[in-house]
Amino acid sequence: MDEVPSLTVRLLGGSPARHGDGEIALGPAQRQAVFAALALHAGRFVSRKEIIDAVWGERPPDSATGIVYTYVSALRRALEPVGEPLVATRAGYSLDLPRQQVDVHVFEAELERARAHRLAGEHRRELESLRSALGQWRGSALNGIPGPFAETQRARLNELRMSALERQAEVALHLGGYRELVGELAVLVERHPLREGLHRMLITALFRSGRQAEALAAFDRARETIIEQSGLEPGPELLALRQRVLDDDPTLHHQDQLEHHRPTQAQPERPSAFVGREYELGRVRQHLSALLDEGRGGTMWLDGEAGSGKTALLAEALATARSRTRWVEADELTGAVPLSLIADALGGEALEDLGKTVTELCEDGPRVLVFEDLHWADEESLLAWQRLHRFTTHLPLLLIGSARPLPHRRTLDVLRSRLDGEIVSLPPFDGPAVAALAEETLARDPGEDFLGFAAEYTAGNAGYLTEVFAEFADGREPSTAPHSRAAAAVEDHLATLSVACKRTLTSAALLGSSFTVADLAGVTGRELRALIEAVEEALAARVLETEGDRLRFRVPLVRAVFAANTPPAIRAVLHQEIAATMAGSGAPADRVAEQLLQVGDELTARWIPQWLLDNVRALSTGPAVELLHLLSHQQNLTEEQHQSLTGELAALLLPEADTPATWQADRALGAAQPWCAPLHAFTRPAVPPQRDAI
Repeated sequence: MDEVPSLTVRLLGGSPARHGDGEIALGPAQRQAVFAALALHAGRFVSRKEIIDAVWGERPPDSATGIVYTYVSALRRALEPVGEPLVATRAGYSLDLPRQQVDVHVFEAELERARAHRLAGEHRRELESLRSALGQWRGSALNGIPGPFAETQRARLNELRMSALERQAEVALHLGGYRELVGELAVLVERHPLREGLHRMLITALFRSGRQAEALAAFDRARETIIEQSGLEPGPELLALRQRVLDDDPTLHHQDQLEHHRPTQAQPERPSAFVGREYELGRVRQHLSALLDEGRGGTMWLDGEAGSGKTALLAEALATARSRTRWVEADELTGAVPLSLIADALGGEALEDLGKTVTELCEDGPRVLVFEDLHWADEESLLAWQRLHRFTTHLPLLLIGSARPLPHRRTLDVLRSRLDGEIVSLPPFDGPAVAALAEETLARDPGEDFLGFAAEYTAGNAGYLTEVFAEFADGREPSTAPHSRAAAAVEDHLATLSVACKRTLTSAALLGSSFTVADLAGVTGRELRALIEAVEEALAARVLETEGDRLRFRVPLVRAVFAANTPPAIRAVLHQEIAATMAGSGAPADRVAEQLLQVGDELTARWIPQWLLDNVRALSTGPAVELLHLLSHQQNLTEEQHQSLTGELAALLLPEADTPATWQADRALGAAQPWCAPLHAFTRPAVPPQRDAI
């Protein structure tokens, strides 16, 4: 391809096409959308159907083909000053332009260089590449360009830019440039107030600059802004940072080693404790045995939600073949760079000739290639992975891929459905596996009650169980209020959910053990269409599940984490408002009571005492007793309400007594009643009493 030095394409801000120092007028917005689609695929032909899909999506006009022809003709005339870079054939159209003359491709190439430097530990060179990548931006990505393709690319590029900005600040912070970073980070957190990584780095930069008070003030602003704009508490990592600043934590000062993602070439260590998964472990080992003993290749696909133990299973199964194994892991950054995962696994030469590279690799003996987290992989890497699968039929190659069910991707679904290898799904841990994990990881017997609680609370998720057991081993009492380690694991696993979905789940977590979409609409006040989109996202992510015509959180721990995202004072008010809405709409009394019981001692709404007196006979005994007990201690009751509530309470607890008046007489004499202690165990799911060993 001949270079066209006078033509540059700028899709990251500025005029899309430039000739020397001047702009090239490309015409109306839809014509620019055609040009953008061609530029983002520079050097290859784009079919007319692809262009139509890019500009109009699923509902193109009947005359779309003719319109595209007209647009391309106009673009060719506009580009005449730089020659004839736009080529038309029966196959479609191509912008015959080197990728280095398109700013998006330069940006992505520099990010790939930065990633290579990161894996090599060359952080100064990584920083140079990141700065070069970000230097391609002159404004907003694909600014003013319409169409579904442009919208998708705009979102992808903007997220990639933010990841690069955060990584650039992280590296600069490591290299000691914290004083210079403060001003830059202050601007970034103002522009992107929900990016907790930016807030953490600003606080750290201020702390390392000797400005502890300003660091604490920055935390206060961050927390206030995040709650105000998202309705959620900051994540546990940001919350813990405040205490580290207060404690003058030595590890928060400048360190010589940079914290970064594990290099994709590094194989995970064999787990110190591995239990359960006998069937799945046996399947992987059978394929490995066929490879090492008979030279027979094969393909395996591991399905499992975050925390299900895919990495631990593979590390255990492949422990005896470490020298024969190459292990790569996709992430959000690799997903933005075409074929980066294949280059990580097999080297850059594989991009030129994949068949030759993998054949030469296997000439030295059987090989295992592990590709983890394929849900993040770029489209080109997935297609190359499919080609590798075909090589397993005649090469001593065991190909293993793993993926989560979210993010949901059509390409991944098609790849998995066409796979003729073995697909192994990792189910939740059952009771014996939970007990075995506890035996391996805890130094003391936790008791059957605790094991039952842990299994139900985590829904058998191995990763969550590990964190709950670690909290228990540290001496923390089991509780349905999530501790920091378990909460951090949940936040990490659900980081890909949209802000709208997280906000909806925060409201849903306050609705009780189950709820309807109508309940959610009443609480959030959001339009039904937007609400359904958020619910569908949560269902696809398996955060929620259906129960008849109702919805519920699949994992109680996840519900607890979302509920904890609402500050306690606000949570108390919201529960009372939800209860009022339910009561007004005629919801069953027990469901209203479930909301009120979440408030505890803060039941201050004036309507509650009378509602309880009117509905006490419709309530189950447990909720009725606890609510009567809680309300009878409130200070804002009238004397008549107080007597009525305590009389109803006595009638429930002392059914042998003649009348509530008997209770009033005893009360006047100061008789001690054994039921005056809180009675939470009647109504609220909790950990049963533990054995003396706790």
